[in-house]
Formats: sequence, C-alpha cells, structure tokens
Amino acid sequence: MGIPVSAWATELFHDEKTARDVRERIGQALVDMQANARSSQQEAEVSSTQVHGIARYRGAFERVSAQLADLPGAQLVKPNGFQFELVRVGNGLLYPFCFSKKDASPRTARIQNVWSVIRELFAFAPPSQQADLFGEYAFDPSGVELRPRLAALPEGTRLVLVPFACNAAGLLKPYWGVAALADETGTLEWTIDPEPLPLPEAPTPKLTIPPQLTGHPGFDEGEQPIVALAPRPAAERKLDVPPVSEPTPIKPLTNENDAN
Repeated sequence: MGIPVSAWATELFHDEKTARDVRERIGQALVDMQANARSSQQEAEVSSTQVHGIARYRGAFERVSAQLADLPGAQLVKPNGFQFELVRVGNGLLYPFCFSKKDASPRTARIQNVWSVIRELFAFAPPSQQADLFGEYAFDPSGVELRPRLAALPEGTRLVLVPFACNAAGLLKPYWGVAALADETGTLEWTIDPEPLPLPEAPTPKLTIPPQLTGHPGFDEGEQPIVALAPRPAAERKLDVPPVSEPTPIKPLTNENDAN
C-alpha cells in the first residue's frame, strides 16, 4: 500500500490524486537528476565533484519542471532575473534545493544564499513566529516587493519547499513541506513538518540510438565496373568509317498502328 497523502498536500494541490501525482513526479525528477549528475561526473573523469554539483543544481529545477509541466493545471513560472522555471500546481509553488551532502535531518536545512529572488519566494510562505532579542522579526514577507511575474501569481499561492540531501555517491533523503524564513541567514522555521518523499526504483529510461551497421561501403567506395573493349576492324580504319559508341537502333518494320 502506498504512503497516504497528507491533508495539507491534498488541500494545497486541490485533491488527493493531484497531490499524489505531484509527490511521485517530484521523486522521479530527483532520481533522474541524480542519475544525470552521476553520469556527468563519471564521463568527466576528474577527481573534483564540481561537475556533479553543477549538474545536480541545474537538474533539480529542470527535471522537476519537465516532470510536472504536463500535469493538468500546472503553470511554469520563471521569476524575472532567475534562470530556471518553477512549477505551480494548484496553490503550491515548488522550490527544490539541496540542503546537505550527507544524511541529515531536514530540520537543520538552511537556505545557503538569501538573495533577492529567495526573499520574494518566501513572501508566499507563512510569516516567522520567532522574534529576535529586540522583539522584532528579522524577515517580514509582507514587506517584500515582488518582481512582475511573481506579483502576477494568484492570491493563495503557497511556497512548498523540497529539500534533499545528495552527494556524488547517491541521493539520500528528499522531503517536502512548508516553512517560514526565520532570518537573513537562511534559517527555516517549519510550519508543516518536512515529510519524506517516496522514490522510484529506477530513473526514467533514456531514448537511445541503436548502433549503426558498419562494414558496408558507401556509394563511392564500391568496385569499378569492367567495361568490355574491342579493337576496331582494320577495314573500318582504312575507310575512315566513324567509330560507333552505341549501336544504331533497329527500326521496326511494323508498328501497332498498322492494320492487320
């Protein structure tokens, strides 16, 4: 029996079937992301895992958007100034990110770089309930000015985080949930506990080109035909009879229009 879909996901994605589809497709996207990143690392044949890191970073966004784009009601959203497309399904706006290279609790997850787009994405998250020493909140989503494409999202859109632990050896643990941005250092305050995402057993099969047949010569590589040559009779040469390269066609004595 499959893992039940939580009530928050059913509500956010409008129904249980859609929530289950979103959850399963995210899992497939992350497995595909890791398979592609590992393949890139192996083909690079370098000791540094930087190749894996770059492929993993880009793949997290691109594979998720590719997996979810054809879901009914799915909307691709590319914030101004951001190089990747995010996916909105129902009221959920999905944001995948790697939070650790080793097995760790998602409650320790942090946003590594709280730059302008990240701040605006968290305007779609609940406000933090943790005040600082002066009784003020370090991040107030209501005070963030949104760039046009994010500002155009429907009211009720909620940011859904998809944190996952991953390294060059394997995809460890992916989760999803809803969290507030507690401060400018990227600390997260989970309002919906991060839940493990079920993963498929294998990545999506790739389209492969069958090996081409070899050993067959090209049209210009075959053997040259042998042309039969015969000397002209001596009598024709003495009488200056012009050489004939093709035989004179034989004129038929009758044709099909002749009366019987």
